[in-house]
Amino acid sequence: MKMILLLIFCTSAVQAKEITLQSSELQTQVIELYTSEGCSSCPPADKYLSGLKQSPQLFKTFIPIALHVDYWDYIGWKDKLALQKNATRQRVYKILGNLNSVYTPGVLKAGKEWRAWRFANIKSSPLKVGKLTVQVQDNHLTAQFDAKNAPYNLNVALLGMNIKSKVRAGENKGKSLKHDFVLLKQEMVSSKSPAWDFELPNDFLQSKYPDKVFVVWIEGEMNPAPLQAVASYL
Repeated sequence: MKMILLLIFCTSAVQAKEITLQSSELQTQVIELYTSEGCSSCPPADKYLSGLKQSPQLFKTFIPIALHVDYWDYIGWKDKLALQKNATRQRVYKILGNLNSVYTPGVLKAGKEWRAWRFANIKSSPLKVGKLTVQVQDNHLTAQFDAKNAPYNLNVALLGMNIKSKVRAGENKGKSLKHDFVLLKQEMVSSKSPAWDFELPNDFLQSKYPDKVFVVWIEGEMNPAPLQAVASYL
């Protein structure tokens, strides 16, 4: 498994100036956790995802992403990390049959429901799906996916790390929660060929959270299941 990584930082703001990432041909599996600060069953799943920081295979064979949903906000605590589009993505998985139901904590591995996450190790995928190469220079992003089938969607995301929250209401009232790999921002660009060339928003790589992860993944036009992905700390 090979990943080429180059990060050059500019000024004291620690904003990534140049990023180059490349996967191998084998699939790097995206682990999606659908979670909420308003769900009493979610803290153990959040802790599990945070524990993946210690794995030597992080960003090599798998990439974790915590997608906070908003459909538990009504029971007393509004999750400040929740994005409505996260719940929409989960519901699309349900419509497509990738999930039996919409629930939290819900985990998918490479776009498929993974109920054994509590007890199973994340094994390397044997699937050869194609090499993904991504370069960012001054917010200008180019990407190439070494695969024949098209069209594809390219997703670019910023994840927040070491996020702490004091919950004052709802099912987790009184708890101090800690989150990692939280989806903060996401841009999706479609292409009829497996190549992309576009400008990211100027502030895309900036966040009030100092510890961040940059993620790019490929998915089919009609199915959100990630086919290939790359990621690195910023």
